[in-house]
Amino acid sequence: MNAYAKTGFVSDARRVFDGMPVKNVSSYNTLLSASAKEGMIQEALCIFNEIHAHIIKYGLHLGVFLMNNLMNAYAKTGFVSDARRVFDGMPVKNVSSYNTLLSASAKQGMIQEALCIFNEMPEPDSVSWTAMIVGYNQMGRFGVGFRMFLEMMKCKVVPTEYTLTNVLASCAAIEALDVGRKVHSFVVKFGLSGYVSVANSLVNMYAKVGDVGTAVAVLDRMKLKNVSTWNALISLHMQTGQVERALAQFEEMKERDVISWNSMIVGYNQCGFDAKALNLFSEMLKESKLRPDRYTLASVLSACAMLRT
Repeated sequence: MNAYAKTGFVSDARRVFDGMPVKNVSSYNTLLSASAKEGMIQEALCIFNEIHAHIIKYGLHLGVFLMNNLMNAYAKTGFVSDARRVFDGMPVKNVSSYNTLLSASAKQGMIQEALCIFNEMPEPDSVSWTAMIVGYNQMGRFGVGFRMFLEMMKCKVVPTEYTLTNVLASCAAIEALDVGRKVHSFVVKFGLSGYVSVANSLVNMYAKVGDVGTAVAVLDRMKLKNVSTWNALISLHMQTGQVERALAQFEEMKERDVISWNSMIVGYNQCGFDAKALNLFSEMLKESKLRPDRYTLASVLSACAMLRT
């Protein structure tokens, strides 16, 4: 059952579970964890009700890990109030209990509730701090998110890759170069510059605030690159007017996403090559399975307007 549960085959795990002559809290917990992980809220609730009946019959203790899994099942499907009810009924809570409810509240835009939970925590960890930073970013309160990050550093909590990518996104959004450089120093300090997502975020941040030289320097030092890296490089070439280099990079890409196409189309539009922007858009529709987004369409409409004048 454990093997099925760990690999996401919840229905098979359930079949094994149903065939067990004797069940204990551990077997219930395995199935509940798998259901919660896959977002199967109704299945998780049914299992939880069975656990309650089992506990009443045999007097077993319902552990914090089990309660966390139920709360996680609610949180993943957006039932934050139900997750809160489980949380409030827990006689013993751990860091994971707080983080589950905090993250769920922040994702739903309930930032004040998230902050209250955060302030109740005996010792917030990197997950707690990051959830708050991400929550503030989602609301457009990038300055508050960055102040949370500085407070995190004062408390000597080591940031994760995910923390830094979100903080760098804040710097890019508010075009705060000096702040971005401070974050870059933290990236180097904690040895996270080797992570592709962090390096990509650094490139994007420097490019958006106009420090193209540093953005290129970060790119040159990257040992591993992905689609986001190449997209950033195309945008940099376009930003500096190197249209042919951007096109050469685009044509070399084995894998493209909608941002790849947008980088070229928007770049052509901004550089005054409106006919090329429209031709590339036509090529995107014919050769790519990707659907244009609002940025694509805005640039295409702009190109059409410019060609008509």
